[in-house]
Amino acid sequence: MRESSIEKAVCKWAKEQGILVMKLAGPQQKGQPDRMFLHKGRVGFLEFKAPGKKPTALQENWLEELWNREFPVGWFDNVADAVAWLKKHML
Repeated sequence: MRESSIEKAVCKWAKEQGILVMKLAGPQQKGQPDRMFLHKGRVGFLEFKAPGKKPTALQENWLEELWNREFPVGWFDNVADAVAWLKKHML
């Protein structure tokens, strides 16, 4: 399964749950997480990777920066784990 397929499936599931999904794509913000999820006063950030792949050092730095600011963050290379994370942190 490709990274884009994982991201698409997770975002579809989130939207069906009423979670607002935003794509993060600032040209000056390379390495930022792929998506921001918002629901009932909660905010979380996810990075999606192809199966078996890991975040780059720049992506890890962004995730760490957000984590240090007490935002829930995660990266996932499969749909099931990402959905479980969203259930825990957003619902």
